[in-house]
Amino acid sequence: MTGLIDRYTLLARVGPAVLVGMAACLAVTAWIPFAEWPFKLAAGTTVIAIVAMVLGQLVRDAGKAIEKPLWAKWGGPPTARMLRHRDETVRPGLKASLHARVVELGFVERMPTKQEEEQDPIGSEIFYETCSDRLRNKALELKAKSPFDVVHQENISYGFRRNLLGIRPYALCAVAISLIIAAAALLFDRHPYFEIGGISLIGAAILASANENALKRTADNYSERLLNAVDAFPGAARTTNAARGNRRGQES
Repeated sequence: MTGLIDRYTLLARVGPAVLVGMAACLAVTAWIPFAEWPFKLAAGTTVIAIVAMVLGQLVRDAGKAIEKPLWAKWGGPPTARMLRHRDETVRPGLKASLHARVVELGFVERMPTKQEEEQDPIGSEIFYETCSDRLRNKALELKAKSPFDVVHQENISYGFRRNLLGIRPYALCAVAISLIIAAAALLFDRHPYFEIGGISLIGAAILASANENALKRTADNYSERLLNAVDAFPGAARTTNAARGNRRGQES
């Protein structure tokens, strides 16, 4: 935790709101003479803080709202998709090891065979999505340890892009309005060139970062990192699972 806000919340949820706040901030400071830079700084900081606080939770909600439709368009949740036999992202030999490892860890009782997946893809998907959810949750618990710190960083990158894409129409509208407000200061003998350039750069950054292709690449990168870290999961779940099996044997 960083104070009262953890790193994911700060970067993935508040970060997109700060971008919008920065555009609004520059629109405000465009009307303040440069000689009054302390007032510029105070006004800008206040605007950013207010916008970020107001939009932080809305940003997260907007991102979550587009997530499932995008997953459906991509063929399912990225991690679950990569666990399927028919998906070629992970090599067959490595995939067999992954399936064996997640069963060993106790995340699922078993994984579907290739034939079972072909005969019942919907039923098989339950296993893959259950396994995916448990992998993500366990990795989150271990985010302070290597290699899960890298996995967590990829998750932050995905969350930032997802949430920014969720608010993209509103963010671009806010940038356009901010640009108009800043440019209008030219009519009153102001020189808001820095502000106009800054707002334009923010708009370009949103267009470059908040798009479906960029988000899918980031989602796939996260899933690949997560699956590559499977062997690093502690074996406590494996021991617990074995103990349960022993108890069942004693009771039968």
